[in-house]
Amino acid sequence: MSPSTFRPICVVPCYRHEEGLKAFLPTLQTIGLSIVVVDDGNTPPMQSLEGVTLLRSEQNCGKGGALVLGARWAHEQGYTHMLQIDADGQHLVADAMTMLEAAKQAPQVLFSGFPVYDASVPKSREKGREVTRFFVRLETGLKREDGLCGCRVYPLAQFLQVVDHVWTRRMGFDVEVIVKWHWAGGEVRQHKVRVTYPVDGVSNFRMVKDNVNFFLLHMCLCCGRLLRLLRISR
Repeated sequence: MSPSTFRPICVVPCYRHEEGLKAFLPTLQTIGLSIVVVDDGNTPPMQSLEGVTLLRSEQNCGKGGALVLGARWAHEQGYTHMLQIDADGQHLVADAMTMLEAAKQAPQVLFSGFPVYDASVPKSREKGREVTRFFVRLETGLKREDGLCGCRVYPLAQFLQVVDHVWTRRMGFDVEVIVKWHWAGGEVRQHKVRVTYPVDGVSNFRMVKDNVNFFLLHMCLCCGRLLRLLRISR
């Protein structure tokens, strides 16, 4: 694929962040891309947004499930790449734009945001990220990778192939996609993205259940990595 055939679209999963998205949307639209918002089972259903394609999942299927729904629709419409960005406006649009420019020059690469936090980041989130980075390094061999940043640019065709092998569609989805992408031989490049946590922002993270799910996911991925290394060494 050459840069001349680069046709990106922005896909935004949204669950319980409708008000934040409404405030963020005018800034997001300055990128100049078509935007798809996936209503991930919100109750009541989201209302139509001006200049935005709205898809709906009747049941909450998780961030990953919503992203896959939007990606399949975008691929069917002929788009080649997907900008993933969080609905609550914590990522700077300027950084997403420079990531898109980089992706245009390297269209087979997954560009993954590496967060640069300001003072608004909760310390618990920052420490949790360090734990995730440690496990992702074990699972991939990548030296410095953030598995949780919700700002990325994916080549759509490759993304849809990889997600067929991704188990989770919820909080661990972003982590597992990075790992499985690397296992499939795909290239991952980091791109610094400044992150500001909104004041009084809504979090969908379930402290006990999601931490248990992350632990189980990382144990499975570490075992998968070990089996791959054993096969290579034979």
